[in-house]
Amino acid sequence: MYGGISLIGWFHTVIGIAGILSGLYLLIRYKFINPKSNLGMFYLGCTFIASASSLFIYSATGSFNDAHLLSILTMLAISVALILDKNKLLGSLTVYAKELALSVTVFFSMLPTTAEVLKRLPPNDPFVESLEDPLVLNFYIAYFIIYALFAIYQIFLIKGGSYND
Repeated sequence: MYGGISLIGWFHTVIGIAGILSGLYLLIRYKFINPKSNLGMFYLGCTFIASASSLFIYSATGSFNDAHLLSILTMLAISVALILDKNKLLGSLTVYAKELALSVTVFFSMLPTTAEVLKRLPPNDPFVESLEDPLVLNFYIAYFIIYALFAIYQIFLIKGGSYND
């Protein structure tokens, strides 16, 4: 254990940060996450592995918690998006559902990451002591608003023909 984090915790943290950074880059640069591109595959792989590895981390809380539930939802969203990428199960709505499922994975990843960062930094005097702290909740609200507005923006891009599959 180094810095109060187990080996699996460090693995989860490093791969999760790589996933979040690549996902944010894809959304900012291209407005969408293309699961067929190299960076899209990298993002999805990192995010899926980080989500799966979180299910083995109980040292911080001692039990299954909301972060673990978000990990399961993230893996489910990735799976649904990949299925929709191969099959047009929802007809003309397929592309919308796929893109919203992919972008929500970044939102889901940001929630526990922000809470962990705020609970651990700075090391001797963390910004917050609990998830109920107003600072954490304000970040969550801001992320939700950003995601909702971005999702609407993605819908308009798809509808307007600015989407390349």
